[in-house]
Amino acid sequence: MKKYLSQEFVDNTGACLSFACAIHCIAMPLLITVLPLIGLGFLANERAELVLITVAIVLAIGSLAWGIRHHRRWRAFLILIVALVFIATARTAVEGTFEVVFYSIGAIVLASAHLVNRHLCKTCLVYEPEDV
Repeated sequence: MKKYLSQEFVDNTGACLSFACAIHCIAMPLLITVLPLIGLGFLANERAELVLITVAIVLAIGSLAWGIRHHRRWRAFLILIVALVFIATARTAVEGTFEVVFYSIGAIVLASAHLVNRHLCKTCLVYEPEDV
């Protein structure tokens, strides 16, 4: 029986979502005037940004916790903490251009945590019995 919600799928989704968050942060200052014209003005809203960040962080925490149970290594979780520091700094301590830079770095580091977690899970030697 095939697993529909595998750890690899969650990591891939989280990495893609984190990269989308980084692209959103980088492109938003350039597209802010064009988005309403093409019916995508909601993407320029701070609420959309908050939803994207929240979903990416929740997915990362869940995925990395799942991965740690499998491979028993905390390396990816430490990378997640670095990403959260960048994102929290962007949200609370900096403004303007630096906010975009910190969010983008945080999102890229968050995606990296997913990729490291996926690599650790793929190279793990823990025996898992197949589903029957």
